[in-house]
Amino acid sequence: MFDRASPMRYNACMKRFTLRLGTRGSELALCQARLVEQTLHDAHPGIQTEVVPIRTAGDERTDIPLCEVNKATNTADKGVFIAAIEESLARGEIDCAVHSCKDMPGTLDERMQIAAVLPREAINDTLVIRRGANMDAPVIGTSSVRRAALVGAYWSGRASTVQLRGNVTTRLRRLAESNEMDAILLARAGLNRLGRLQEILPDGVTLVDMDCDSFAPALCQGAIAVETRRDDGVTRDLVRGINHEPSELTIRAERAFLAALQADCSTPVGGYAKLRGTELELRVLYFCPDGVALRCIRRGPANAPETVGCAAAEELRSLM
Repeated sequence: MFDRASPMRYNACMKRFTLRLGTRGSELALCQARLVEQTLHDAHPGIQTEVVPIRTAGDERTDIPLCEVNKATNTADKGVFIAAIEESLARGEIDCAVHSCKDMPGTLDERMQIAAVLPREAINDTLVIRRGANMDAPVIGTSSVRRAALVGAYWSGRASTVQLRGNVTTRLRRLAESNEMDAILLARAGLNRLGRLQEILPDGVTLVDMDCDSFAPALCQGAIAVETRRDDGVTRDLVRGINHEPSELTIRAERAFLAALQADCSTPVGGYAKLRGTELELRVLYFCPDGVALRCIRRGPANAPETVGCAAAEELRSLM
């Protein structure tokens, strides 16, 4: 049997060994896994890979709001879209896991680590508006508490939201078939990665990209993370070869903020980090239970992203 602890043996057996990549089974998740797969092939010619789709609690329970899935499925504080994949990784059924980084909780299972982050895509949300929509007081489909809070603030209370779950194509189809919704909100990164927009977009829709400062994106939005076991140094080192350091630095700051704030999918918080030369800037937005929006901007050395993230969380807590 192949010994993962021996890098020399791994190099000799690369053409016979298959690196198994676990992922959700949605079209977008599979697209992202194939992107990781191709990037690994480019970095390590001759490597063999296999994409392994895994059904998660978030995929199973589309009948309830996303923020209630943890309680309903007993996944505790784990991300509802990653818990089953991490369990498979822990059992050795897959060698690494491909995640939308925004789906990952701020604190990971201690047995796991993020070994690589791919170059980050667009981080903003995009409004998909159907023909004839009333955008002065729209009804917008979303399952995100962040987006719901932002909709209320952005339209000064004139807009409302309805629950909308499902993958990208399902949500687009429901928009086309609905007499209730005027628009839906999607991550621009997902639309870009799926491509084929002329094929998947309903006739007559308009896309409007939201400004990141007036409509804060989900923290870590647009980033693909590859997770490995801490005790699997060989896989970690292979995956590390595809890491994009600028993207990694921004998501490290954002994840540190999430962990320090103890935020999860039920927390109405958004924001993003940006590199400015040797400095890193983190902008965050949090909605209090009474609807008041708190904003914070922190800057610090780019090589200390966790320090910046934790400082932002501390400042935000002081304003609550």
